[in-house]
Amino acid sequence: MKNHLALLAALVVSGLVACGGTGVEEPAESLETESSALVTCSTTCATGSLSCQGNTCSASDGAYVECDGLYQHCPLTPGPAPECLLLANHCGNIAGKACSPNGRSRECCQGEQLTGDCFCSFGIWACSAFAP
Repeated sequence: MKNHLALLAALVVSGLVACGGTGVEEPAESLETESSALVTCSTTCATGSLSCQGNTCSASDGAYVECDGLYQHCPLTPGPAPECLLLANHCGNIAGKACSPNGRSRECCQGEQLTGDCFCSFGIWACSAFAP
């Protein structure tokens, strides 16, 4: 009977070895991790600058910046202030002209935007945004 048990045990052990059941498992190969430095891209818009950081990036001045496929577009520039469509409201056309009453103030345009104030002093407009 001992011979039968020994034979049975030998068969079981050899079957396990053949199927990989008793072998020592080797640790799985570690996956190599890629390390890459992040890059930064920026663009200059009419309203300021935009920038982003990622693995890849591109930019077009005045249009967009893109990092890893995500785009940031420059905001649309505001149009001229309606008051600035009239040349009579431009600081350069107001400064030095006669005015009344003294102490009165009004806004003036520099380019397309309201940027300064004009003050009536001694009967003449003096504008803070205009330097002749």
